[in-house]
Amino acid sequence: MNQKHAVVIGSGFAGLSAATHLAANNYSVTLLEKNESPGGRARKFTKDGFTFDMGPSWYWMPDVFEDYFSHFGKKPSDYYDLIRLDPSYAVIYGKDEVLNIPANLDEFKAMLERIEPGAASQLDDFLAQAKYKYEVGINDLVKKPSRSLMEFASLGLLKDVLRMDVFQSMSAHVRKFFKSDKIIRLMEFPVLFLGETAENIPALYSLMNYADIALGTWYPKGGMFEIISGMVELAQEKGVKIRCNAEVEEIEIEQGKAKGVRLISGERITADVVIA
Repeated sequence: MNQKHAVVIGSGFAGLSAATHLAANNYSVTLLEKNESPGGRARKFTKDGFTFDMGPSWYWMPDVFEDYFSHFGKKPSDYYDLIRLDPSYAVIYGKDEVLNIPANLDEFKAMLERIEPGAASQLDDFLAQAKYKYEVGINDLVKKPSRSLMEFASLGLLKDVLRMDVFQSMSAHVRKFFKSDKIIRLMEFPVLFLGETAENIPALYSLMNYADIALGTWYPKGGMFEIISGMVELAQEKGVKIRCNAEVEEIEIEQGKAKGVRLISGERITADVVIA
C-alpha cells in the first residue's frame, strides 16, 4: 500500500503539531512555511547578538505542552528547560503603583488580604470554580475535534457547560467574589489575551485565572522560540520535511477535494491531504 502524502501549510504551533501527528500515523508529510524560518507568530528575531521573541512571551498551561510531547513518548524537558517565574509578573496600575505577583499561592493570598480583608478565602472559592472549568473545559471541550454537535450530546456534559457560567460575563463573575477595584482589574486582565473585555467574555474563562495563579507563569530558558525548536526537532525525528521560503499561493481543488498546492514560485505539490 502506497504511503499517503500530506501537505501542512504554516509552521506555527498548530502546523507543527498537525504535521508531527500525521507523520506519527504513517503519512509522508511536507510542512510549508512562507518565512525564512519556522515558528509562525512564534518566530524569533536576532540582531547584534540579541534575540527577541516576535510573538508569545509567557508560558501558561504547562500541562498542555506536557500532554503534546507525551503523545510521542517525550517530555518538554527533552527539548528545553523551563523556569517558573517568581514573581510571575508585575501589574502596573499607575505611577508608583505596582504589584509584583508572587508565584507562591499563600503569598498571593496574603497580598490580596492586605488589599481587601476576606479576599483570601474568597480566592479559594473563586479558584475552586476556576479549576473545575479548567479541567472540564480543557479535557471535555477543547480536546474534542468539533466535527459535529453530536460530540457534545451528553447530559453530563450539558450540566458541566451550565456549571461553567457560559451565560454570565467574566466581569459579573469576578464581582461576585471581590469588591476592591485593584483586585477586580487583576482578575479580569487574563481575558485580554483573548482580544476582548471582561464584559464581553463568558465567565467560563476564569479558567485562565486558574492557569495563571495555580499552574504558574513559566519561561523556556533561551526564549519562547525554544518551544518551536523543540517541536521542529520532534517533527523531523518523525520524518516531517520542513520547507521554508515556500509560500503557498493556492490550494488546488478537484471535485470538491484538495489535491495539492501551488507555490508562488509556480511549483506544484500534490497531496492526499492538505491542512492549512
